[in-house]
Amino acid sequence: MHKAYLQCNQSLYKVCIYGRYNDRGIASHNHSSWHHFKQDKLRATKAQEYCVIVDEQNRVVGAEPRDVTVRNRLLGRGSYVLVTNCEGELLVSKRSANKDVYPGHWDVVIAGVVRAGEEYEDTAARELSEEIGVSEAAARAGLQRLFVFPYQDASCHVWGCAFAFTHSGGQLRLQEEEVEWAGFRSWDEVQQMLGEELFAPVGRHILERYRQRGSEAGTK
Repeated sequence: MHKAYLQCNQSLYKVCIYGRYNDRGIASHNHSSWHHFKQDKLRATKAQEYCVIVDEQNRVVGAEPRDVTVRNRLLGRGSYVLVTNCEGELLVSKRSANKDVYPGHWDVVIAGVVRAGEEYEDTAARELSEEIGVSEAAARAGLQRLFVFPYQDASCHVWGCAFAFTHSGGQLRLQEEEVEWAGFRSWDEVQQMLGEELFAPVGRHILERYRQRGSEAGTK
């Protein structure tokens, strides 16, 4: 069912439209070619983003521009937030095709690299604010730190920190250059999507660890 309203319409005459579906906190947008051109111009004028660089023991050793960090797969830090709603459903999102890591993939976390001068909580709160419109104050108050973990694949080399956050309701306000679509799904629906769609592997890894922790807690 979800596939019917996930498509990013590239028609030249369409403009960005945000909406909801069945009051489940779903938001999406359509793009125009001119809109994409403007977004590319805006990104080109942004100040360079510097990422924290760490050693194998997760100790900060410096900072490098994001493009250098990504291109050379330097070991940095990242924050990853599992977002649920008051009904216990999990937020699932579609990453923009313009992302430099896992473009166009589905994801089960709101994520971002830790910038120079930030701590994990700073990054998590900033990403919740930027990507889905949660105020940073509400994000900081509601964040629950889960675990810190090392992760590495062909695209990502990171010491990550996973968080949980409960969304209080209201419409999701997406950052269009980062997120194409987002909505809450039951855990059964998420499991079905994981078997059918291409998901960011680090998000999969976090979800597996989170579920494992829950299973272990339930057996004690």
